[in-house]
Amino acid sequence: MKKQFLIFALAMGSVQVFAGGVITNTNQSTQFVRTVSRNASLDDDAVYFNPAATAQFSEGLHLSYSHQICIQKRTTTDDFPTLNNHEYEGNVFVPAFPNLYATWKKNNLALFFGFGPVGGGGSAEYEKGLASFERQISMMPGMITSMGSSMGLSASAYDVNINFTGTSILYGGRIGGAYSFLDDKLAVSLGVAAIYQKNAYKGSIKDIQLNPTCALLGMNGDMMPATTFFTTLSTALASLNPTMAATAAAYAGAVADKEVDAVQTGFGLAPIVGFNFKPDDRLNIGIKYEGRTKMELTNDTKKDDTGMFTDDSTFRKDIPAIVSLGIGGNFTDKFRGSFSYTYYFDKNADWGGREEQMDKNTMDVAGSLEYDVIPLLTLSAGYSRSISGTSEEFQTDMDYALSSNAFGMGGRLNLSEKLKVDFGFMYVAYDKVEKSSTFNNVSHTESFDRTNKSFSLGVSYAF
Repeated sequence: MKKQFLIFALAMGSVQVFAGGVITNTNQSTQFVRTVSRNASLDDDAVYFNPAATAQFSEGLHLSYSHQICIQKRTTTDDFPTLNNHEYEGNVFVPAFPNLYATWKKNNLALFFGFGPVGGGGSAEYEKGLASFERQISMMPGMITSMGSSMGLSASAYDVNINFTGTSILYGGRIGGAYSFLDDKLAVSLGVAAIYQKNAYKGSIKDIQLNPTCALLGMNGDMMPATTFFTTLSTALASLNPTMAATAAAYAGAVADKEVDAVQTGFGLAPIVGFNFKPDDRLNIGIKYEGRTKMELTNDTKKDDTGMFTDDSTFRKDIPAIVSLGIGGNFTDKFRGSFSYTYYFDKNADWGGREEQMDKNTMDVAGSLEYDVIPLLTLSAGYSRSISGTSEEFQTDMDYALSSNAFGMGGRLNLSEKLKVDFGFMYVAYDKVEKSSTFNNVSHTESFDRTNKSFSLGVSYAF
């Protein structure tokens, strides 16, 4: 039996919780959730989206905290003919997705700090496993019937208990400084991002059952453990057909319960350079470049019956470089808009060769509108289109990246000149993708889909 049916199907994917690049999360503040366009930000979240603009803040200490609750549903289907299940769901619930920003501004100089989950952030639980875990098992009844036709042996059904949970989180801290020139019209920034990644995988394939029928072996079609069946078959064939007996014995070992309990960790640094041009109070242009983060992950394995997670072994999963452009403008004293463009250098990252399955780099464009209804209340809405560069070959039911449409809405309570409270809701719908594949010479079609929702509340205070 091929070993692959016991392998947790590329269990090195990440559980990204919102629109952005293949790995990178872009929902880095409540202001983003309610507008989805922040690359020209002049707010506290500029620490992440437009760091040079921190040098154009008012003097003093600026603090901001955002809290998000994220819900994701991942759905894959597979029409492989022998599967018991053809639809598999993974549910992600993130009760705490925090972002913290601090900026100190004095004269022309600003120093800033930020922290948040820059990738991953969730735990996906697949109560029924995934099709890639089950395909080989589903073919066993047909294989038994074909193999045992000469001795009246057949089977028509199987059962299995599969459970898998994958968790991925990339904690990102950033620190740096910015300086303004030309009467505060132009500002530049330099900083560094430090990112710690942790992936955890727990899963099992247990209780494989078959319903063999064979008068010679006293089997009447009732479900029985697959290990018992193959052991019985091996014993019965020991003197009649040693080769087939050895094959049956090998199957008995292969269908025994399998478990995985592994953690992967890594750390990397990336430079950040920014520019911001603010010629007057009505126009603002921000540019940021964040370099590639070299990320080498190391396995810490407690149990691995699959051979995929060799303890202390390493592999690469870089975070791609990012360049962003933002333009913000005031149409009137109360009405504002913004445009954002972000480009991810996915093909230049090292993903152990998987980056070669990218047709092109990922990009997204976004726009937003804000209106001060009354001095106390500002309302906003925005739209973002993310265009994934993944090829059909890249997509697997464990790790897939899709183009998406994100819609954000919400507002701000201007409680005082120093105290602001933001609130927002964002919904992300992904483009469903189908993939035609062949497994053990059987053609089948898979589909990949997901949706995300985020509820966010944030508070900002200037001292």
